[in-house]
Amino acid sequence: MKKLIALIAVLALCLTAMPVLAETADNADLLSAKAYIYQMYKNPSRTDIKSTPADYDVIGSVPVDGVEYKVEWSADSDTIKVIVNEDGSVTIDVDENNSSELFYKLTATVSDEAGNTASVSFDRKVPASLSGMSYEQIVDYAYTLVDGEKTVKTYRLYGTVIKIPTEWSEQYGNITVDIAIAGKEDMPIECYRLKGEGAKDLKVGDQITVEGYIKNYKGLIEFDSGCVLVGYGEIISQQPILDAAYQLLDGEKLAAPTALKGTIVKIPTEWSEEYGNITVDMIVDGNEEMPIECYRLTGEGAKDLAIGDEIAVFGTIKNYKGLIEFDKGCVLIPVGTENEVRTVAAAYQLLDGEAMKTVNTLTGVIASIDNAYSEDYKNITVTIVIAGLEDYKVQCYRLAGEGAKDLKVGDTITVTGTIKNYKGTIEFDKGCTLDAVK
Repeated sequence: MKKLIALIAVLALCLTAMPVLAETADNADLLSAKAYIYQMYKNPSRTDIKSTPADYDVIGSVPVDGVEYKVEWSADSDTIKVIVNEDGSVTIDVDENNSSELFYKLTATVSDEAGNTASVSFDRKVPASLSGMSYEQIVDYAYTLVDGEKTVKTYRLYGTVIKIPTEWSEQYGNITVDIAIAGKEDMPIECYRLKGEGAKDLKVGDQITVEGYIKNYKGLIEFDSGCVLVGYGEIISQQPILDAAYQLLDGEKLAAPTALKGTIVKIPTEWSEEYGNITVDMIVDGNEEMPIECYRLTGEGAKDLAIGDEIAVFGTIKNYKGLIEFDKGCVLIPVGTENEVRTVAAAYQLLDGEAMKTVNTLTGVIASIDNAYSEDYKNITVTIVIAGLEDYKVQCYRLAGEGAKDLKVGDTITVTGTIKNYKGTIEFDKGCTLDAVK
């Protein structure tokens, strides 16, 4: 019995020692490799978690005293892929289109020829995709950056100049201004060494659109040096739509119709009197690497289109055997209405009871008077059509404001308010205001 107990004790001791083999003094080089990896990839602090909004590379081996120790990487999320490259480096492939923020643990396991291993883990996060998100959401994301961290791609923000820390420099051709984004006035963004046409004349109170990389510089959230003044007023980037379109697989379509403005560079199929359509290719915002074909395009003015014309098109974008195109049924809309058309298209994706998160302004033609003007309540209910799109009407419920009393069918009006889906009707909610009557 004593001999049996002794054998069991020895066996238990061996089993206990096995998991910590890699942590013993006999594996000092292995532990040095582990410490090296930790120093390379540790988080900036105990509370900060490094954000990984795009794919990134990590090392595939660690040299210690002339010996290469192999490093294997893994993650505790199925959306994170580990790709070993031909040169031995490793790419961590993240899902840039995450609909919500994802927290994951990245683990490095280093091993020697004897099979001993040591592991170290790092907390990481993938932010929610910013494609199509509001300015407020981009600002929120910017304020999660840790000291020294910079976005991997450029973003565009529209805000009001609230401060000019550094006046225009004739020598360097730039200026530094701080802007506040509506709804995020307590989270300003500095535009460091901002350049571009009109930058020289900027003053407090100007409303501008700025594009560039955003970084955290010693706690200051800023557009990095090299940021550009896109223009005065709101100028919305169309690149996120192009990015989403070019990620489609053969046969896939974007979930909702959208609008793009571009310049015609090619006419694959001339105007057909028989079918009443034309096929043109356009370049959006000068991005020649991402052309969009407008297949069997219809609408007022389509017959007379020529290369070099600036157009705006509304429809569903798809990948047809590798060709990115507006599908058949796409239509010309007036240039300058594409932002409003995108807003209406997004509104038509709302579920019953849902409302858009931001206040919106739309200009349209009154198609019907649904409830006559009330002298008691000083409001009227009308339905408007945006950019001539009869299938995308918006009701303006209990619309109030100067001139509301005299509105009639055919008037062009501008309305501001919250857009919602009320039992299937897309409408400006009660409290919407009449801004202008043309």
